[in-house]
Parts: sequence; structure tokens; C-alpha cells
Amino acid sequence: MSDTNKLVDPKHKKLLKTRGRGIGRDYEPFIKVHEMSSQGESVRIRSATVGRVHHLLSGIELQAFLVFDQFERTIDIREQYPLPVEDTLDICERLGIRHPQVRGNLTVVTTDLLINFDDGTQLAVAVKSSSELGKQRVIEKLQIEKSYWELNGAEWKLFTEREVSDGLRENLSWIQPYLAEEAAVDYQLTAVEVEDLLARLRQHPRTQVTRLCAKFDDQYGVEPGFHLSTLRFAVAHRFIRAPLDKPFHSWTFKDLTLRESAWAGEVHHAS
Repeated sequence: MSDTNKLVDPKHKKLLKTRGRGIGRDYEPFIKVHEMSSQGESVRIRSATVGRVHHLLSGIELQAFLVFDQFERTIDIREQYPLPVEDTLDICERLGIRHPQVRGNLTVVTTDLLINFDDGTQLAVAVKSSSELGKQRVIEKLQIEKSYWELNGAEWKLFTEREVSDGLRENLSWIQPYLAEEAAVDYQLTAVEVEDLLARLRQHPRTQVTRLCAKFDDQYGVEPGFHLSTLRFAVAHRFIRAPLDKPFHSWTFKDLTLRESAWAGEVHHAS
């Protein structure tokens, strides 16, 4: 029995009616974290770009997401994006590859991240550990994705842990807590607070900002960590532009720029 005569897995067929549709805040991923049998390194995190909670299934996927979430040209990120089964069936037949399936039923092929940029272009990203790339079945599934996106005029890239330098990885880990779901409830920030922080940092342009933040806490009588938290939140939510390829503990004032266009209102939550 050829794959073209097989049925789509009932669970996937049902999910396709509501999942993988919409854009921006209205998009709903095909796979959600709580539906995974083993959640491992999976995480739910709020995007600075889109403003909704994203479902990421691995630590490497989280790193890839944060890289694109911080990229200024990114306007939308859709994770666990489902590809049409009829299209992936055609591709598998043409390539001579067995279509992904479970218990004799076809399963939906998904792309880990689909990025939209401000110039109207798209980038489809497959996220894999480099250790997985020696497996024939993994390569075949990547070929299906690559072929689909090339046929549909979108660029496709493979992202592994090798794409992230040690410095960038450290910075992404540093800002990640300020994109967590609970940050929307526990933390808020005003434009005045960000501008005040930059004004204070401007007075000491050659001193590392992390050292200055601790000094300012004492000087202005606020709770320890207030100024550093303000900086981390502002960078995470793209209110302050910072060089993420440079270790945060070496940043000075000249490395920071206020993104005035990011402020649509006076008070900003993580949502």
C-alpha cells in the first residue's frame, strides 16, 4: 500500500482544523508544550516581537527563537508550523522518501520556526542538534521541509547549536527570564524609567553598565537589582538596542540605544 492511499492520523486531522492558522497574536501552533509526552527542555515564552506566548520544544529551538525575536527586521514568528499533507505526500513520492507516519497513518510535517521580515520575505527554520544530522531518517525529513519551502518561494535554513556563539548564548540566557509568562504579571516598565536609566548611564560613558546599575541602586535608594532588572527587561523587550554578540557584562553606555518606536504607551508589561 503506497503512502498516497493512507489516511491522516485522526488526531492530526482534527488539529489541522484550528491549528497552524492566523498570524501574529492570532496564530496557534500545531504542537503545544503540554501535549508532549516528555516535555524535557520545552518552554513557553512570550515574544517581544509578536506579544504572545510561543511553544518551543527544545533548548536549541529556544535559542533560535530568541535570536530571531531580537532581530530588528523580524515582524512575526510562527512556531510548529504545519505543512499541507497533500504537498508533503507529493514531495515524498518525488524524492522516493517514506512519508512520516504513526501506526500506519500519515502524520503532519511541521517546520520549527517560520519567520516573517519587514521587507515581505520569509525564512523557514529547521532546528536540530548537530548530533542528529548523522541519522538518515532525520535527513529525509529535512529534505521534505526544504523541498516544500523552495517550491513555495521561501528561504529555508538549518539551525544547530553551532549557530550561537558562547557570548550570544550567555546574553540570551540573561534576558530570557524577562520574557517568561510570569514577567507579564510580576514586572512592568515605564518609558520614564528606561529614559532615566539611560540618562544616569550617560554620565559614566566608559564604565561597565552592570557595575553602574548596582551603584545606582544605593545612590537612589531603590531595592537591590532594580536598575539591572530595568536594563534586562528593556533589552529583552527591544526597548533598548544592545549588541547581543558582545557579553553583557562588558557593555558601556555607548553600546546602548533607546528604541523610541518601541514605546506605544507609557506602561509596558511583558505581554
